Amino acid sequence: MLEIEQKYANIDPVDLRSRLARLGAGPEVVHVEVDHYFNAADRDFARTGEAFRLRRIGSKNYFTYKGAKQPGTLKVRLESEIALPDGDEAAAQHAEMLRMLGFRAVAVVRKRRASFPLSYQGTEVTVCLDEVEGLGTFAEVEVLAEQDQAGEAGAVLTRLAGDLGLTHVEPGSYLGLVLALQARTTRRESVLVTTTDELRSARAEARRKRLSIGFVPTMGALHRGHRSLIEAARSECDFVVVSIFVNPTQFAPHEDLSRYPRPFDDDVRLCREAGVDLIFHPAPEVIYPGGYRTFVEVTGLQDEWEGASRPGHFRGVATVVLKLSNLVQPDRVYLGQKDVQQVRIVQQLVRDLAVPVEVVVRPTVREPDGLALSSRNRYLDSEQRTKAVCVHRALTAAAERFTQGETDPATLRRVMADHIAATPGAVLDYAAVVSGDTFAVPERVQSGAILALAVTIGTTRLIDNLVL
Repeated sequence: MLEIEQKYANIDPVDLRSRLARLGAGPEVVHVEVDHYFNAADRDFARTGEAFRLRRIGSKNYFTYKGAKQPGTLKVRLESEIALPDGDEAAAQHAEMLRMLGFRAVAVVRKRRASFPLSYQGTEVTVCLDEVEGLGTFAEVEVLAEQDQAGEAGAVLTRLAGDLGLTHVEPGSYLGLVLALQARTTRRESVLVTTTDELRSARAEARRKRLSIGFVPTMGALHRGHRSLIEAARSECDFVVVSIFVNPTQFAPHEDLSRYPRPFDDDVRLCREAGVDLIFHPAPEVIYPGGYRTFVEVTGLQDEWEGASRPGHFRGVATVVLKLSNLVQPDRVYLGQKDVQQVRIVQQLVRDLAVPVEVVVRPTVREPDGLALSSRNRYLDSEQRTKAVCVHRALTAAAERFTQGETDPATLRRVMADHIAATPGAVLDYAAVVSGDTFAVPERVQSGAILALAVTIGTTRLIDNLVL
């Protein structure tokens, strides 16, 4: 049986109960759940996406196994639960048995759960209102279905969430959120290393402890966007590595490498506040020693749009990401959606070269007016900063035309270009409407296509995108 669920934050419990009552939900059933999570002896559940727990509900005890999540926006996974003998002694005995078998205790999640059974559009659904110790209040909408019914069951779940006013999806698990909270409240001092030998030694020690590794590659000048990647890694992995390396090979000939901001002390401070375990800050000669001759290219994806404007840029990106991944050997690498073409190139590289790492893409982090956070935003003066919002407005204007039924890529490009042209001092490099897979221009635009812009304001080049 598959468990199909979605979790939501920013909940108004009164409003949720009212909407459930109007939909005819059954009376709520309240109990306290204490979940003891374990990691396996033979594989890392943080890496495989599986979960195993000893759940206690009063005197009742259960083993629950959850398989890896299936692809998609909803959480769809195999779930199996086995009832155990009741009582504290039985719980202690089963926990001890797990430890004897090599399982490692990871964390304990405690929550007060109010469950509401509901028949919705012919499907039996459970809505849970959870008060999680240390985290706050969440809602979960859950349905059980066989594999061949998963698609329709997921659609029902999404429609129900809309009727319940649940809009703020929380992608993390309670376990991941608890681990992230523990990392924030029990700060570990970040270790700073500059050589590959130091990095390998730290990585080997993490592996000896059977820790999963999350990696965030950066060029420094860190901001809230980078911090969101670090926090995602912190919530999903046991050991977090951040590289701070201004990569000279990804700068095009006309770009000023020496001008790129390098506020190293501020970057280290942010890493330490975010709970990073290891900061790798190599000199260029560590990554590219004398006689270095090997580079990586992802043909077909690297030559258009950003690649055309910045010759050699993606060759340098692909090379350094592969080299850093070989050095760190992470389970997951975390990238931001803002650099969407770069993300697609890394995904292709990982697939083609069978790099054993999961690429995790996190949403673009924006200022309140929509400007995407970027290390280069600090180059903008106050007047330029005001004008810079035209980039996001151009994207949203084209996205709105798409929602109204426009599928001609040339028309959507023109909408974006016109918005940029209407802003004095904003110079358009390119406005693109491309396939999310090939980055080629489609004949007709469909969901999943990408709107992308590159605009120069003053001397600062800004890029941004939206996925339709």
